[in-house]
Amino acid sequence: MRLELGASRYSPAVQPNPDPKPGRWILPVVIVAMMGFAWLFINAAEDPTTSPSDTTSSAGGSTTTSTVPSVTTTTVAALPDDVVAYRLAIAQAGTAMTALQERVVQANSDWDTRTVSFPETLSALQGLDTEIKAWRAGIDTIEIPTSFSEYEGFHAIMAAAATEVSRTSGTIVPGLRAPDTGELRAAAVAAFNEAVTEYGTQVATIAAYVPGANS
Repeated sequence: MRLELGASRYSPAVQPNPDPKPGRWILPVVIVAMMGFAWLFINAAEDPTTSPSDTTSSAGGSTTTSTVPSVTTTTVAALPDDVVAYRLAIAQAGTAMTALQERVVQANSDWDTRTVSFPETLSALQGLDTEIKAWRAGIDTIEIPTSFSEYEGFHAIMAAAATEVSRTSGTIVPGLRAPDTGELRAAAVAAFNEAVTEYGTQVATIAAYVPGANS
């Protein structure tokens, strides 16, 4: 199996000029929350097989014999507890990032449309950056499975992607404070979303990995 980490991409507190084209860029859509369910399907996967069986019916004096497939299921061997716990932990972290990302996007959008004040936006984005950095620290507390050595490498790639999420989050407030017409802020939020996308890809890849079945 191959996991690849994609390439990543204080000024005075002056309120920036209104962005004349607040809708000129589109945020990428990330659905990390869906990753929370991937490990369930893998751990409880079933391989259906069929075998024929004969049934006989009589009608009007005639007898008809037909072959009807009967379905049996073979359950894939359960994964070790440490792998299951790890998958659950990274899925929960992914879901948490989805919620944080949505709040960043909303705070940025609210400022684009000037539905909230600059101080409110600044406070919201500063608070979110603090939360994201705490989230990143939490990634390091996740216990890596020891039953399969490859997970150590997988986790290192995912952790690097999470670090990029945290780093790009830290550029949004300076972008908001920049005395331009919104370009730096827009670029910072776009880079943050790209980093979340890459992080989500790593979570999905790990969740889809089945020890001994992937190569």
